[in-house]
Amino acid sequence: MFPELRSRIAQLGLLGPIALFMVLGPATGAVVLAATGKLWLAGFLGLGVWKVPVFLSLTAVLAGLSLVPTHAASLLGGMAFGAFGGIGLALVGIALAAWLGFSLLRKLCRARALSILSQRPQLEAIHRELTAGHMLRSIGLLALIRLSPAMPFSATNLLMSTTGIGLVPFLAGSVLGMSPRVVAVAWIGSTLTELDWSQASDRRLFYLGVVATIAVLWVLRGIAKRALGQMTREA
Repeated sequence: MFPELRSRIAQLGLLGPIALFMVLGPATGAVVLAATGKLWLAGFLGLGVWKVPVFLSLTAVLAGLSLVPTHAASLLGGMAFGAFGGIGLALVGIALAAWLGFSLLRKLCRARALSILSQRPQLEAIHRELTAGHMLRSIGLLALIRLSPAMPFSATNLLMSTTGIGLVPFLAGSVLGMSPRVVAVAWIGSTLTELDWSQASDRRLFYLGVVATIAVLWVLRGIAKRALGQMTREA
């Protein structure tokens, strides 16, 4: 099993270790953040006026380089800035992370990714759809992909980096598609005082937020799956 996995990764060239890191990096980062939260959270919350630029910078770099999941930024944003402030700042930070990841991946592995996409008809069909048509159509399709939990943040950045989509529609579609998740997770974060689910300031509100988040993501997943399925059939 492992020799075969190593062989497949090797066939991807530079894209192989990058793709593997995109899978393992955010999950590992989430574990590290949760385990070390008590060591750095109080210091972060006590930064005063520096809290906003530090939050935006760390979100852009850590999420953009696939070191932490975007949910972590939304959760911390809600904790540090409240529901409304957390939502706004998390969206800005995630947009910066999307820009950073997209730009780096386009430079590093666009050519190799295009070669691999040509061997996978469904992904190639999505790729063709994203490279053709009006800017508003590209924004809508990207937002649809971002809505689907089946497409991780980093993987979507990689897919988009292989297309001819411009930076403005890329960022617009990213923010539009990720907004529902950011709103839900930041709202949950605003009920927390620590990176510990048992410390929610209002348990009923917290559990309601969890249920609402799951319900929203489930509905959006179904919508995205049906729409993307139709798109690939028509391509």
